[in-house]
Amino acid sequence: MGRRRFALFLCALLAAAAGLARHVVRGRAATPLDRFLALSTVLTGVGDLARDHAQIYLDCLLARPEQAAALADLYTRAGLVGDAPACPLDDLTARGVFADARLRALADEILLFWYTGQYDAADGRALATYEGSLAWRSLPYTSAPGICGGAMGSWGEPPAG
Repeated sequence: MGRRRFALFLCALLAAAAGLARHVVRGRAATPLDRFLALSTVLTGVGDLARDHAQIYLDCLLARPEQAAALADLYTRAGLVGDAPACPLDDLTARGVFADARLRALADEILLFWYTGQYDAADGRALATYEGSLAWRSLPYTSAPGICGGAMGSWGEPPAG
């Protein structure tokens, strides 16, 4: 897949995820984890994020008062108040949410969590997931090094699709 095709694929994926994010918490009372997943869906463009990883990342942010305050502000600016659905990424950008350096840094950190699977634990950097990080999911033609891709010799076959 060339750069141009990958960029078009990524844009289409982000547009679809922004639409999906409007329905993430609809139909039941939003928990803190639901709100974090809705925000993460908007930021990453991925709709089926792992709840167990989300809880780890959310706990990491809430453990630091300055991050917890920034997260509350980002929720408000994203429209995630009560059971309301999140605003699409384009709306957040148009509203100038990411012009605020504190909120942009928080959004970048959330993206870093999801794409690397790493977070800051009390005793240093920790790994929530390796194979499940979005870095590998965003590359459909490969898998994480050290992860078996199939039966013996499967690497010699052309990728599906």
